[in-house]
Amino acid sequence: MTPDDAERAFTEFARTHSTRALAYAFFCCNNRPLAEDTVQEAFVRMWKAGPNSVDQIFHPYAYLGRTIRNLLVDVHRTAQRRLEEVAWEDERDGQLPDSCNVAEEATFRAMGRDLKAAVATLEEIQQDLIYCIYYEQLPIRAASRTLGLTETTARRYHRAALSRLREIIGCDSEEDQDGGR
Repeated sequence: MTPDDAERAFTEFARTHSTRALAYAFFCCNNRPLAEDTVQEAFVRMWKAGPNSVDQIFHPYAYLGRTIRNLLVDVHRTAQRRLEEVAWEDERDGQLPDSCNVAEEATFRAMGRDLKAAVATLEEIQQDLIYCIYYEQLPIRAASRTLGLTETTARRYHRAALSRLREIIGCDSEEDQDGGR
């Protein structure tokens, strides 16, 4: 592959996956400026891995996702070392929608924090799988390919993750036990 072809392939990969990568980074850190910087740095690192990296890496999007997660872990560790807090604020800056009931919003945010805390207790691969299936709305087969797993392994991780989340959060009804997938 010529350098121009490699650059075109990488540019197309970046154009195709940038929105999805930003959504994943934002999901992980809940801070849009940090997510944007992280995605940009992840693409730079992917390019530095080799101009032909898009064609040479078995699962380029999985590689990009792992790079994003690693960069965010580095940011978090650096902040902890300096005893600084990284702002993990809600993107709405605390503003409530006009039509929203304050009590409902408080309940919704509390449930969101509880769910995010519960998901954080899972193994990283399980967290990534939960993200792909429930946030990106991918079927388990596509999620397994995205993460570089066999479908059987992805299903095993998915069942284990749902079981663990049910232990932590609990279920209100029979419908919740279904899992939906």
